[in-house]
Amino acid sequence: MGILKFILSLLVAYYVFKILSRMYLGYIINKFKNNTYRHTSNNTKKEQEGEVTIDKRPKENSKKNNAGDYIDYEEID
Repeated sequence: MGILKFILSLLVAYYVFKILSRMYLGYIINKFKNNTYRHTSNNTKKEQEGEVTIDKRPKENSKKNNAGDYIDYEEID
């Protein structure tokens, strides 16, 4: 009888956790979505239409790919 109560309490705890995690996860996702939307809408208001901005310069690759000399091999019969 004791093991049955233990299994039943585990099942109840699992379903309660499942329901609460869905509600909390939905809240977190909506909060993240709204925060991201506000962040992007603030950035677009600062820049004028047609203005080009560069946030980061690309790295200059001055090194060439030196893999070595090409050796033409011949097949030996």
